[in-house]
Amino acid sequence: MAATASRGRKAKPTHLRLVEGQGPGRDGEPRDSGGRPLPATPEFARALPTKPDDLSLDDDASWLWDMVIDQMGAGKLLKPLDGPSLEVMCHTFARWRQAVRQRSAHGLTDENSQGTRAAPWVGIEERASKEFRSWCAEYGITPAAEKNLRASDEGNGNESNPYA
Repeated sequence: MAATASRGRKAKPTHLRLVEGQGPGRDGEPRDSGGRPLPATPEFARALPTKPDDLSLDDDASWLWDMVIDQMGAGKLLKPLDGPSLEVMCHTFARWRQAVRQRSAHGLTDENSQGTRAAPWVGIEERASKEFRSWCAEYGITPAAEKNLRASDEGNGNESNPYA
């Protein structure tokens, strides 16, 4: 019997721990729900990532890129460093779309020299769907993950209120 390592829960981002926390302690430092001080998070420049050249993104991937930039860019939720992961998410979406088109055109099964089998695009569609859902959760695009998004508060006068 092989021993498996326990992964535990995925760590919550500091800003989410702050919202769920107790507020500032006696020293004025923000605290999580257990009263522990929260680590300072890096201040990244908020700006839109640069879209890859047209040779990199096909029509489906380019459509999703534009949609994400349009929706999330206004809330200053993106930074230039998000570009590569956003590109991977868009390619994953395009792969899923292509597999759906294959399934729609050719069905769930495929014939080969050994008979009928599940078509390869069905597995591609399922894997791309799961991977895309993970990317959507990372970007806060799913309905469940959307509640964790918070637009940048730069210049709104609420610097002293970490819950604003």
